[in-house]
Amino acid sequence: MKRQALHSLLEKYLENKCSQEELIVIEKLYGMLDRDDLEEIYPNELPTLEQKLWDRINLETDSINQTQPPAGRLKRLSILTWLAAAATIALTLTAGYLFLNNHQDPRYLKFQALTTILEKKNNTSAPLRVNLEDGSVVILQPSSSLSYPEHFSAQTREVSLQGEGYFLISKNPHRPFFVYNKNVITRVVGTSFIVRSNPVTEETQVIVKTGKVMVCPNKDQHLDLKHLFNQDQKVILTPNQKTTYKKDNDNFETTLVADPLPIVPVNQNAHQAAYVFEEAPLTEVLNQLQTTYGIAFIIEDRELYNNTFTGDISKQNLYQKLDLLCHTIKAHYEISGTKIIIKTK
Repeated sequence: MKRQALHSLLEKYLENKCSQEELIVIEKLYGMLDRDDLEEIYPNELPTLEQKLWDRINLETDSINQTQPPAGRLKRLSILTWLAAAATIALTLTAGYLFLNNHQDPRYLKFQALTTILEKKNNTSAPLRVNLEDGSVVILQPSSSLSYPEHFSAQTREVSLQGEGYFLISKNPHRPFFVYNKNVITRVVGTSFIVRSNPVTEETQVIVKTGKVMVCPNKDQHLDLKHLFNQDQKVILTPNQKTTYKKDNDNFETTLVADPLPIVPVNQNAHQAAYVFEEAPLTEVLNQLQTTYGIAFIIEDRELYNNTFTGDISKQNLYQKLDLLCHTIKAHYEISGTKIIIKTK
């Protein structure tokens, strides 16, 4: 088999020119990729996807050769038959499934069906702690529920949430954690975050406390390679950021949380010393804020660079610090997405 055959097949698919037989093969080939293979692929990166598929096909060729008749007979197989055979073997060997293969509940994932699914419902008026087998913890809010397998698979950890939960995930880069919600899917490795849904407005919020998460819509659609090349809605969140998915307009709104907190544990003495300034340039003050809170600051007007600040802002929260700073230098700030812009009045 030649590399050009695979290239042509992928191009035909993206141009909607595949036959029914070719569509079946494409889906099987797509299933050969692990979640980690897909994570780094972005729109218009057909060569990247093609290379990953080609590497995986070659990896499985040895398995096929060991179970097939003599080479002469194997050569007589059509390209499609060969690809289908490779894909079938790969699917058997690969326990993970696609992050973008949209299932609203992990209980329906093919490779999760082999384990017992547990469910915790919080019917009390207080938060309920749920301990998972990997060391992760979920704090369920009242009227919320969590479904999860008794034993996670070797490749992934997947749970389904209804309502609101605070997740503290045990870090394991080789075993990513997925939270399925009616509207979104959240992928993490090791972090703490909140997923909150409103059944009335059909809005879902994801708020990050520590680490990094990836959020994408959880749409009820058939496995589709084209979706891989249309990931504009994918949102990456870091500490003190939140995103709100609105189902009515199929859109994410990403901004800062209402009360940003330091991204590292605060040593009070060190914190106070860091925020007592004497004729400090504006850039020095903003760099310190950025280090503490993990938020990007942009100075919009060049004349502001000439300003200095003297004062003690160690006891205020972030926005109070900014109020005092901007009052002193006769400026104001605006929140733009996940950034804060400093402007002249």
